[in-house]
Amino acid sequence: MTVRPHIAAWLAAAAGVGAVVAAFAWTAPRPTRTPDRSTLDAPIVMGRREGCLACHAGIVGLDGSHQPARIGCASCHGGNVQSLDARLAHDGMIRIPGNLADAPRTCGQAMCHGAIIPRIERSIMTTLAGVIEVDRRVFGDAALPSQAPPSQAPPHVTALGAGPADTHLRQLCASCHLGQPKTDWGAISQTSRGGGCNACHLVYDSAATQQLEAWRNTAPPSRTGIPRRHPAFTIAVDNGRCFGCHSRSARIATNYEGWHELRDAPAVAALTADARLPHPKYRLLDDGRTFTRATPDVHQSRGMDCIDCHTASEVMGKGEVVTHARDQVQVRCEDCHAARIASIPPSHSDAETNTLAGLRGWTFRPGERLGVGASGGVLANVVVSADLGARLRHKRTGTWAPLRPPRAQCTQGGGHARLSCNACHTAWAPRCATCHTTFAPSADAYDHVEQQEVRGAWTESSEPFEAAPPTLGIRWDPRDTAHPHGVVDTFVPGMILDLDRNRTAGAAPDRVFRRLYARTSAHTTSRASRSCASCHSDPVALGFGRGALRFVVSGAIGRWTFTPALGPSPQDGLPADAWTGFLQARRGMVSTRDDVRPFTVDEQRRILSTGACLTCHDGASTVMQRAIADFGATVARHSPRCVLPTWP
Repeated sequence: MTVRPHIAAWLAAAAGVGAVVAAFAWTAPRPTRTPDRSTLDAPIVMGRREGCLACHAGIVGLDGSHQPARIGCASCHGGNVQSLDARLAHDGMIRIPGNLADAPRTCGQAMCHGAIIPRIERSIMTTLAGVIEVDRRVFGDAALPSQAPPSQAPPHVTALGAGPADTHLRQLCASCHLGQPKTDWGAISQTSRGGGCNACHLVYDSAATQQLEAWRNTAPPSRTGIPRRHPAFTIAVDNGRCFGCHSRSARIATNYEGWHELRDAPAVAALTADARLPHPKYRLLDDGRTFTRATPDVHQSRGMDCIDCHTASEVMGKGEVVTHARDQVQVRCEDCHAARIASIPPSHSDAETNTLAGLRGWTFRPGERLGVGASGGVLANVVVSADLGARLRHKRTGTWAPLRPPRAQCTQGGGHARLSCNACHTAWAPRCATCHTTFAPSADAYDHVEQQEVRGAWTESSEPFEAAPPTLGIRWDPRDTAHPHGVVDTFVPGMILDLDRNRTAGAAPDRVFRRLYARTSAHTTSRASRSCASCHSDPVALGFGRGALRFVVSGAIGRWTFTPALGPSPQDGLPADAWTGFLQARRGMVSTRDDVRPFTVDEQRRILSTGACLTCHDGASTVMQRAIADFGATVARHSPRCVLPTWP
């Protein structure tokens, strides 16, 4: 009789076997074969004999709950535990467990991590929903989200169609999602994509890596077995796990470490991808891209990892179906940098936070409390106590760092009440103001969804990249009731592009022009803030693009003038790198999202009014500090020598 896996699990439960799924996580043998049940010499695991360990008893490297002596091999790899015959035992075996396609039968079994897999499956890192929605919007393939019916489910990378936007995504974007399978043994690297649970939690130490390389370098007829050192699993996730996907697009991973991408590689003979031979100024990634040194994020300089800010429920999702990163990301700067951090006793924390603390071996002294973010989520590594104040515990190392409250300037309100933390403290962001996208019908490309070569390729070209302080604009969030009119946030050119949607050889071009900026959280936080002038009289900050912005005084009349560095675009007349016109309004599609916009004419005038004052008064002067608190009252008392702007 062939015992089906779900029936076997039920039988084991009825017999009182502890971790049911671990015992019967194998795929049933084919009905035409007669299993060899001669397992009398096999070790007993979880109340039953497991033939896997008769041959693989020498496997080391796994610890804790993943030790073979506790859960065997079949709990993760499947196969037929009833047989000592290699051919039958390996029937239905999962060579690389943890890929999302088989995660419910491996990592996600009921007695293991069953509650986590549905969360990951709904996560934006699995669905790629936000990227898909934005790309379709840019191509004009879908209605804006505000026009879509509420019942419409967010898009999913596995359900991409064959239209212009979706084929563009298939070729240029769809490799970066957790559902992309890991197909070969080995450590996660710069070029890794996907892998499901493996993407974050699989770790090869030096011994495992050396044994795997030796095994690969041995001809198959001479191999005596698989490597004995098994890679481990960890919750101490280092930044290298995020790097493969997040060093592209917004380039958050490289920004954080202080590297800015160059479009053209420098002529440097010593440039190498070997981390043991670093160049002091340049870095070559394994995928061939070259970066130059820039200012790293202050948190990175203090030794913080990505997981020190981003929580498990952010990374893996909370189980809700979301469309954009805004809906999944919960952490805010103010959660840790506050005069008073909200907190609860550890005993009141959720089960997942308590489990993670236990796995890390963390304990709490009497009176210590755990921080709580604005979203209501527990900050597992933020500890508040009466004697030591607020501290952050690094999740990988367990070391401590004090949490600094914001300076008085950050909370004084008045004219700066709507500023986000990013608006002042983002040191730089990668910018590219020009992108040309065309389709070559006769060229070949790789479809990352179908995992095969296809005819017809989308190609992109751009101008050189630059690293500069970001543009400012308005973002609003319906959940932020303290700022119903939005906050000032940071933006970069998202897509200023001339797009030819035609995919038929010889047909007339089907061009569409977009001038879209995108909100950025560049991850280049600086302890020092931007200067007053860099916001109030800088044309890039205001969205006008590069050029000369001057306050010209003639007698009692003062006027702002702007001479752009780049000529007007033939499509809309604005400078090629601008987001909005100088003292002009933008209408229609202005961003890759519908919850942001550039400054209005009235907002530009108010910002530039302060900029006019800064032509004479230092930003730290008494009069300018008074102006932050109440600009109107300060201007009403201005000296007769002051010249205020006159507007056209």
